[in-house]
Amino acid sequence: MRRIGGLFDGVVSYSNLYRAYRKALLGARRNEEQAHFYYNLENELVTLGRELVDGTYNPGPYRYFMIFDPKEREIAIAPFRDRVVHHAIVNVLEPIYERRFVYDSYATRKGKGTLAAIKRAQSFLRESRYYIKLDISKYFASIDRNTLLEILKRKLKDARLLKLITTIVWNPPDEDWGLPIGNMTSQFFANVYMDPFDHFVKETLKQRHYIRYMDDFVVFTDDRSGIRGLLDRMRAYLNDELGLKVKENGVVINTSMHGLGFLGVRIFPSTIRIHRKNLTRCMRKIRLREREYSKGQIDEERLVRSVGSIVAHMAQFNTLTLRRKVMGSRSMVPTG
Repeated sequence: MRRIGGLFDGVVSYSNLYRAYRKALLGARRNEEQAHFYYNLENELVTLGRELVDGTYNPGPYRYFMIFDPKEREIAIAPFRDRVVHHAIVNVLEPIYERRFVYDSYATRKGKGTLAAIKRAQSFLRESRYYIKLDISKYFASIDRNTLLEILKRKLKDARLLKLITTIVWNPPDEDWGLPIGNMTSQFFANVYMDPFDHFVKETLKQRHYIRYMDDFVVFTDDRSGIRGLLDRMRAYLNDELGLKVKENGVVINTSMHGLGFLGVRIFPSTIRIHRKNLTRCMRKIRLREREYSKGQIDEERLVRSVGSIVAHMAQFNTLTLRRKVMGSRSMVPTG
């Protein structure tokens, strides 16, 4: 693998920091911290760039909160200026690793995503008789920080950039394992961490029909006799090379005709159905938007756009009857 250097200057350039600032704003709630950064934007970016160059930059502490949809998770929120740094790093590293990642890795990548992963899984299901589905137990919390940095060093040889990445990876500094859920860098590095495994499955195990979405992955095969051996080799690699444990009650070996539960849907060769819990989640989001509208928290345009987005997502699957029920009118439902 050819190592790449000379990246740090691109990360800390004013133009890249400004682009990172714009990305950090997207989807974020406006608050006093962001407002202060905005009103002092040029000075903030120049100061941040200078700290990065002279090595005095130190990330601030995270704020934490819990979410319970679809499952209980602790989310970490970095200070806004740190989020700008995270985006600045990913801006530079993303095109490099896009050339490295296997095609069938779908999480947090441009032009990929859950729908593309679901459609690809269905195409593999049509071509194969069996599948093995696995996921990792407590994936983000189980990532070995030292192993992650060694994986990054296989591709990167820029000492200043690696030092900056090390500073971010080791925040907070009191644990050898784990990346905080919620960071742009955490999502990106979590993909990088699994990249050696992707290549192992594709190139060493010779599994052409393989798909991964973060820590959920499926291998499709016609070789029934080799399934157990394949499972053992994957489990051993994850444990020995990456220090990851397969969630044993999450291992599924089945035939294609029985369908595949993946990314919140049930996939069959000829149809795709949303799991009931995910239908419930869609309904909950619609009711939330309706309550926000009734209280004057969002306008009618935002209500229509948000509900339309949810219904359009449902329209990708076998949910026409439900969508008619949700919208209360046959004429309001997209029939795509």
